[in-house]
Amino acid sequence: MRIGLFTDRYLPQTDGVSVAVETMRIELEKLGHEVYILAPRPSWRYRERTSRIIRFAAVKGMFFEDYLMTFYFPPQATRQIDKLNLDIVHFQTPGQIGLLGAYYAIHAGKPLVTTYHTDLVEYIKHYPKVMVGVMALAALAPAVIDGRFEDYRKNLVAMMPKRNLAQWHEKVVVNGLTLLHNHCDLVIAPSEKIKQQLIRFQTRSRIEVLASGVDKITTNDESISHWREQLKYKASDKVIIFVGRIGTEKNLGLLIRAFNIVATREASARLLIIGTGDDLTFFKNLAADSPYSDRITFAGQIEHAKLGALYGLASVLGFPSTTETQCLVVKEAVAAGLPVVMVDRNITTAVMENENGYFARNSARDFASKLVKILSDARLHERFSQRSLQLAKRETAEKQTAELIKLYEEAIKHHATKISA
Repeated sequence: MRIGLFTDRYLPQTDGVSVAVETMRIELEKLGHEVYILAPRPSWRYRERTSRIIRFAAVKGMFFEDYLMTFYFPPQATRQIDKLNLDIVHFQTPGQIGLLGAYYAIHAGKPLVTTYHTDLVEYIKHYPKVMVGVMALAALAPAVIDGRFEDYRKNLVAMMPKRNLAQWHEKVVVNGLTLLHNHCDLVIAPSEKIKQQLIRFQTRSRIEVLASGVDKITTNDESISHWREQLKYKASDKVIIFVGRIGTEKNLGLLIRAFNIVATREASARLLIIGTGDDLTFFKNLAADSPYSDRITFAGQIEHAKLGALYGLASVLGFPSTTETQCLVVKEAVAAGLPVVMVDRNITTAVMENENGYFARNSARDFASKLVKILSDARLHERFSQRSLQLAKRETAEKQTAELIKLYEEAIKHHATKISA
């Protein structure tokens, strides 16, 4: 198959969507498929390593620090895509390049698949500036799908301002997304939580749950020792690790408050926070106010391939976010043999209660108590660690990509039936 992956998030960015798309590309190519990535260019000087990755000019920082906004697609863009002779289009994001993929597939008569990676309804609560882009998405949606008068009318009604801003924002998001999703041959939900959300949105297209596959990030003892030295950790330190965007949507304040409790009970406990984001200064200040600030480290953005060593020196993953759609970080940690304490029960099957981790209430005290249980009991920690390694084998990159191919084949058949009807 010749597969087009259209995405507004891609390497060298290291967020979940970027990593998921790159993993998809690697595994699909292993199976002999031709994969083309269409994504924003990180900078004017950026040069791509292969002709199968097509970049479009973009402006950085429009909505938040690392967002790349693509404004203009010249006529030759469509001609360039035509030359790829794609068998299927799979758009990963409902941004500018995602919309280009949907527009192209619909107007060129190609099978169209999407994965709903990001919970936009929750996202705009934390990043109101993103609403400008969502409004643009909603405004463009009818044109992208070559909509009828009724589509434009419903869209206009949804976009009319309302007194309750939260309800208005949600209505705009749901209307725009659902209009796009209902013109797809298949909508992939990365978790059951997201499938149920799409059903509530009244998505009529077929919805299938398929989590992204994750393998262990390889490392070695030398790399682990290097990072332990860099971070000034002792071998006996018990490190709680967090990896992700440093933003309010990750509920990071809960983890810092929970650590204040953990630190009173475990003298060797350390909190390692990896990532960057618009709210970095806020959370650094929050950590600075902690009586245990000297035991909290912000390591900044770390290259994805190097994260294996950092998981290797950690004792447990603390993941307080409630806005995830599947959370690849949790899967990476589990693949590294880490126990996990998290809040959201509905985003992954990689964590099982009292088998390789705990689900805590959205409470610093409860979150801390779960962390302390794992850190203070060596036998429990070892049991959880071994169980994590077992559970990680269920959704490897190879297995999940094999399932994706089956879904692609079914989407192509569905599209052919739809066209001939």
